[in-house]
Amino acid sequence: MRSILNKIIKGIVFGIFLVCFTNAVSAQEKRTYQVKKGDTFYSISKALDVTVAELKEWNSITSNALEIDQELVYFVQAELPEIPDSLSQQEDTSSLITSPSTSPNTYYLVKSGDSLYKIARENDMSVQELKDLNNLTSNDLRIGQRLAVKSVSVAPVVSEFSDESSPQGKFALYTLSGSDNLNSILNKFEMSQSELQALNPQIDINNLRLSKNITVLLPPSKTFENPYLEKADLQDLGSVPVMIYSDSYKGKTTTNGELYNPDNLTAAHSNISIGSVIFVENPSNGKGIYVRINDRITNPGLKLSHDAFRILDLIPNQPQSVSIYTDS
Repeated sequence: MRSILNKIIKGIVFGIFLVCFTNAVSAQEKRTYQVKKGDTFYSISKALDVTVAELKEWNSITSNALEIDQELVYFVQAELPEIPDSLSQQEDTSSLITSPSTSPNTYYLVKSGDSLYKIARENDMSVQELKDLNNLTSNDLRIGQRLAVKSVSVAPVVSEFSDESSPQGKFALYTLSGSDNLNSILNKFEMSQSELQALNPQIDINNLRLSKNITVLLPPSKTFENPYLEKADLQDLGSVPVMIYSDSYKGKTTTNGELYNPDNLTAAHSNISIGSVIFVENPSNGKGIYVRINDRITNPGLKLSHDAFRILDLIPNQPQSVSIYTDS
């Protein structure tokens, strides 16, 4: 009797899922684009408001080659059904210290069939809260779009961590005492004012007496040696001139086919193998990082991404050199 009942329940659940899935998929509208002379994946992606990765995935393409009159398939988000008032006007849940969640992710990638309501519900948020967090003015979504979600809403209390085991990057809930003020909180948790405000958008951090709890980021209590420097057998390739990519190069294709991203730790060199990971050190301050070679330059030296240049504390528009090392 119980097995029959289980089969009936499974059948009902599957039927509901099938109906929901069919309705959700219909929100994606398939279209085609015919390649014209001078087109590139980058220019097409901008014109269609999609990403290069989406275009290649939808068309099963792995290279950057295109042919005139080639037909590319792409998808747009069809008009979504109106959000019921009962959902859009529900109680604000923007607090970072409520609504438990076990997901460690801070971003969500939109998939086929997703809607704002579905994503908000899965992340214990209201639709309006999700739109506000991502500066969305409409209900339109596209496959591959990255949305920020409130994954830090389940902050454990600070007292759960001892001074010996506070992990770096762990969010926690701190109960304010009468002696706490903005400066003491920033010093205690080694945070900046902008970081504290970003974690507590609903709180006036300049007037903490009006609040009972705040979300903080626990500082690291342990430091570890760099395992790469400690164990790797590095070969010194000497000192070379260093330069930085121009701001206008963002989004342009590098030698290995990637689009230049100033936030990635990458570099260009005249002859080091594409794909190699090298260690770069600023001899003036001893700071060093690993970067990946993904581009070519004709002149001698090393061209660094914006983030790599920043981390090494190099000065733009000034002749400088760095030391480079590779695995022997």
